Amino acid sequence: MPRAVVNKNVLDEMIRARMGSNECPGVKPLPVVWRRRVNGDGCNWAISGWTGDSNAVQRCNERMGEYLRSLRLQFDIPEES
Repeated sequence: MPRAVVNKNVLDEMIRARMGSNECPGVKPLPVVWRRRVNGDGCNWAISGWTGDSNAVQRCNERMGEYLRSLRLQFDIPEES
C-alpha cells in the first residue's frame, strides 16, 4: 500500500501532539529528517534524536513504539536531493 506524502512538519506535530498527552514526560523529539530507504523499502524518514534523561527516552520509545510504527507505515515525506 502506498504511503501518503506529508510535510515533515506535519509529522513533527503529530508526534509532539501524541507526546503531549503525558506519554513522555521530560522527553522531546528532535525534528523528523529525510533518510534513504533501506533496501528500497520502508519509510523515508526518521526522528533525528531525542532530548531528555536516557531512562526517560527509553521509556518514551517503548510507549510511543506502536504509534511510530503506525506513522512509518502510513506516511513518507518529500524526498530531498
